Amino acid sequence: MTGTYSYKLDFSEIHLKKEKISAFMGLGAVPDEPFNSMIDHAIALLSNNKNIEGGFTIKPVTDFSVKNGSISVDNQVFTTGRMITSFLKGAEYAALFTCTAGQEVSYWSKKYNDEGDFVQSYVIDATGSMLVESAMDIIYKKLRDMVILNDLSLTNRYSPGYCEWLVIDQQKLFKLLPKGFCNVHLSASSLMSPVKSVSGIVGIGASVKYMGYICETCKSKECVYRTKKMYVKH
Repeated sequence: MTGTYSYKLDFSEIHLKKEKISAFMGLGAVPDEPFNSMIDHAIALLSNNKNIEGGFTIKPVTDFSVKNGSISVDNQVFTTGRMITSFLKGAEYAALFTCTAGQEVSYWSKKYNDEGDFVQSYVIDATGSMLVESAMDIIYKKLRDMVILNDLSLTNRYSPGYCEWLVIDQQKLFKLLPKGFCNVHLSASSLMSPVKSVSGIVGIGASVKYMGYICETCKSKECVYRTKKMYVKH
């Protein structure tokens, strides 16, 4: 069960919901004006985005140590930390993924910022964050459908920067992806371009389990996902 798969997504497939964007911004499910109209405007701007894409490569897990907080995928050692490693325990394969909302989010956010409309710029940025996460949900479902046909299961999806997994490990992750995979690129400082992109790992195996939301059990005070529960639901 190995291979590399990529998908171009149409905006209409994603069903981006205003309520989720508003909640992500801390405004509740029903935003007051002017945010209600601003979110509508951001969605309309991004609805013409033709560069939403994502995918994954499936590689064998070659070593595993909860004690050392590490997992080896195709002989590349990832220091994921004890918590994530324990959640990946039993994985026979790993799907290394990336997904992007494209450059359009940064273009529109910068345009409004340069024009002095900082609030609309922020709303577009937040909408872009939810766009890439919602797109990754679709990619995850495609992976799930694939592994079910092989009588296997999936873990949650985990990204560098989550729990004790250092962002620098993205360098190792991208080494296992084809160059320029899904038009996502990594800088020397481990930042992805386009900015609204995600990457990470999903465990695959007969005995692995999907854990649901587990951030409240995490002790890490530095985790960049700690206050963004919706970012770690898979």
